[in-house]
Amino acid sequence: MNGGSGDLREATNDDFWDRLNEAMGEDGLLTYRYLGRKSQDMHDLPIGTMKIRSDMRDWHGGIRPAALAIATAETGFSDFNAVPAPVSAGLSIVDPGIDVKTVTMQQRTLRLGRNLGFSRTVVADQDNPHRIIALTRGIGIKLGEAPAEGGKPFPLPDDMEDRDLPPLVKVFGGRQDDRGSWRLPALTAGSRSTSGSLHLGPIHVLFDAAADDLARESGQRVVDWEVMFVSAGTTGPFRVDVTPFSSSGRVGAAELSLIDEGRDGRLVASGSAAFGPII
Repeated sequence: MNGGSGDLREATNDDFWDRLNEAMGEDGLLTYRYLGRKSQDMHDLPIGTMKIRSDMRDWHGGIRPAALAIATAETGFSDFNAVPAPVSAGLSIVDPGIDVKTVTMQQRTLRLGRNLGFSRTVVADQDNPHRIIALTRGIGIKLGEAPAEGGKPFPLPDDMEDRDLPPLVKVFGGRQDDRGSWRLPALTAGSRSTSGSLHLGPIHVLFDAAADDLARESGQRVVDWEVMFVSAGTTGPFRVDVTPFSSSGRVGAAELSLIDEGRDGRLVASGSAAFGPII
């Protein structure tokens, strides 16, 4: 892609938009295209939506935290006003949404400063807007400037049939090793963000797979989700380390660490998942 790193900070004003479209196109970043997210920022819509497919559901049928986190990734900075990167993202899952077909995402930018953006999003059932699925929070940083003019909303993603789709983690290249640790392969165009490092999508998806294993074992669900993006994942392969914490005789929470094995074991992201009863 672009014959280089895919880092839009290296682009000139003349080729920025062409390179952005290439980075997000069919041979580029997989995250948003595959999930079919339609967002306020990327598609110039009054409210975002996302259909919930079977592969977006966890072991007991609830909507996966990774799907919700990816759907609500905006922080005020977008590919149309910056070269953005996430700092932290979190969500509280109010309703697992077992029978929800489509969610809406109403994002509010709380503050957009020179280099930091803060946002919250309310995720609801499209068929019942008063039914709240999750409340999210996000902080993002501006790594580079986008040209002031020339950007156009992306085409809406194609709807994928809800058939026997593979698990999200497999689509993003995740696998378990002999010890049961979840892993991602080395960086590719499909997993690379517009700043040239590992995109937030595969990080959420891999953490989600590890958390879902613990939730299944303890008969629980994820009720709170938090990821801090500590440093750029530039090489890979990547590994998730999991530290569970017990409460009242069962797993109550877990800490998740994403390690860039190709960069001397650098910590790329630190996440936490809190577990609660199935409702």
